[in-house]
Formats: sequence, C-alpha cells, structure tokens
Amino acid sequence: MEKIFSDILNTIKDEKIIKESKKIPMPYFGLFALVIFDKVKELGSETPLYEIGEEFGKMLNPKSIEEIKRLFELMNFGELEIENIDSKRIRIYLKNPPYCWISKNEPIHDFIGGVLAGCLQEVFKKKFIVNELECVCQGKSRCVFEGIAVENLSQKEN
Repeated sequence: MEKIFSDILNTIKDEKIIKESKKIPMPYFGLFALVIFDKVKELGSETPLYEIGEEFGKMLNPKSIEEIKRLFELMNFGELEIENIDSKRIRIYLKNPPYCWISKNEPIHDFIGGVLAGCLQEVFKKKFIVNELECVCQGKSRCVFEGIAVENLSQKEN
C-alpha cells in the first residue's frame, strides 16, 4: 500500500502526467464525491469532511504558496489567491470551486477548507484552522476562507 501511495503522490505533482492521463469525467467524479460527502454528513458531522481534507492536504506536501495554487489548479479545485493578514491569519479567495452550481444558504466547502488547512500546515509548519466565511453557493462571486494559525509545530516538538 505504501508503494502505491508513494507512486500516486509523485504522479499528482507531475503536470505532464496529469494532462495526459485518462480522466474520470468530472460530472461522474463530482457525483461520486457528493454521495460520499452527503453520507458523512448524514452519519453525524461535517467535521470528518474537514479532517479528511486536512489529511489529504498534508499528503500533498506543498512547499510553498505557489505550489498550493498550482495543485489546486491541477486538481480542478479552483483558482486561489492567498494573502497574509498578519503572522497568525491568512485570507484565501477561491474562484471556480467544485460544486459552484449548487445553491445553499451556508458555505459547503468543508473538505476544501480541510485541504487548505493541511497544505498551510505543510508550508508554514504551523497547525491551521480554516473556516469558509463566504461561498459561491450562497450567490457570492468567490469563496472566502480564513486560516488561523493555532499552534507552532516546531514548539510542540521541543
């Protein structure tokens, strides 16, 4: 299993392989993901979606903000704009996210928030909590997330 994971992780960062790969048509993959997300919520909480996303973001192991942006584009997760507000807060804007055609009264991208948290942790070596403040599914022009650093990982190790 670890060999498969390693191969997959190397492949997902190779833009040429991604562009030439045989792809699952997005509507089918999207439907598959929605079924999984709905089942997780039905079983009790949105937190697991966030936690699954966070683990996925850590596995992507980006080394920079630019790499996070590139990975999001490769995965068709949308276009990111990331700004540091201060040493503990990051504002993230996401255009063209998955499921932007859904109409809801609340933000729906718990999984994406988790992915962002995991990615930010890898880049900054700090634990982040990422909340979606605004969502395109609410009729907004883009999704807005706020990442807050809650723990410095290097201090925790000492």
